Amino acid sequence: MHNIESTIVELGSIFQQLAHMVKEQEETIQRIDSSVEDAQLNVEAAHGEILKYFQSVTSNRWLMVKIFLILIVFFIVFVVFLA
Repeated sequence: MHNIESTIVELGSIFQQLAHMVKEQEETIQRIDSSVEDAQLNVEAAHGEILKYFQSVTSNRWLMVKIFLILIVFFIVFVVFLA
């Protein structure tokens, strides 16, 4: 009976140590959670910026095609009428 009692006391001590270790790590876990939330917000903002850039590049691509076509037209007019 005495052996069982000492084992239960030892088990209680182990659980108290475990609770203390968990309590010590609470701040670290909260910082990690905060960092993950910040990273998520940054990723979402970056995704939005990439979409805006893609739309800008797409519109610029059409502008470049239009300029290229105008240059071809001027070149053809120059070759046909002035050559």
